[in-house]
Amino acid sequence: MQQFFSSVSFCVRHIGYLFILCLPVMTIEFALSYLLMSIGIIDANMSDSAALEVLSSISSQLFILVVLSLVLSVGLSGGTMIAFQSLTSNSEVTPYQALLAGIKKFFPLLLGNLMHSLAYGIGFLLLVLPGFFLYARLGLFPLYIMFEDKKALDALGESWQATDEVGTKLFVLTSVFLGIQIIFGLAGGLIGIDSSIGFLVLATLIKYATMMPLFYLFFSLYQSLERTQ
Repeated sequence: MQQFFSSVSFCVRHIGYLFILCLPVMTIEFALSYLLMSIGIIDANMSDSAALEVLSSISSQLFILVVLSLVLSVGLSGGTMIAFQSLTSNSEVTPYQALLAGIKKFFPLLLGNLMHSLAYGIGFLLLVLPGFFLYARLGLFPLYIMFEDKKALDALGESWQATDEVGTKLFVLTSVFLGIQIIFGLAGGLIGIDSSIGFLVLATLIKYATMMPLFYLFFSLYQSLERTQ
C-alpha cells in the first residue's frame, strides 16, 4: 500500500495546484448535473415524451455545457500528466497551461478515452472487477499520447504491455480509488440525497479527489518504467 499513500501524499502536498487544474472541469460538470436536476430530467418517473419536451427547451444551454464538459474532461486526462511532470521537475507550468496542453491533443486523447471507457464499461458489466482491471491496465495511455506522441490505439497497446508485470497490484489500487467513488454514489442514492445540491458538490469533489492520486499512480509507474529502460 506504499504506492497508495505516496500518491495521496503527493496530491495533498500540491492540493492547491491540482484544485485549480480541475476547477474548470468540476464547475462545468456541476453546472450540467444541476441543470438536469433542476428540470427534473433525472427523475425516473418522468415520461419519455415529457423528458424530450423539456430537453428541447434547453437544448442550446445543454449543448454548450456538454461540449465544454467533453473538451475540458478530455484535455484534463492529458493535462494532468503535464502538471505532474511540472510538479516533480519543478518547472514553471501553470495549471491552465497544463490543461491547454491536454486540449491541444484533444483528438487522440478523445479516441483513447472513448476506447478506455468502452473497455471499462464492458468490464464493469461483467461483475464490476473486470472493469477495474481493464481501467488499470489501459490507464497509462494519456502518458504515451502526451509524452511520446503515440496514436490512441498504440498508446493503449503500450499501456497494456507496460503494466503486464504490475497488473495485479495496479488493479487492487485502482479498485480502491474507483470503489470510493462508487460506494459514495450508492450511499447517496440509498439515503435519498443524491439529487441535492450539497451532494452534487461533494460527489464532484470526491470524484476528482480520488482521480488525481490514481492518475499520479499511473504517472509514477510510467516514470519508473522510463528510468529502467
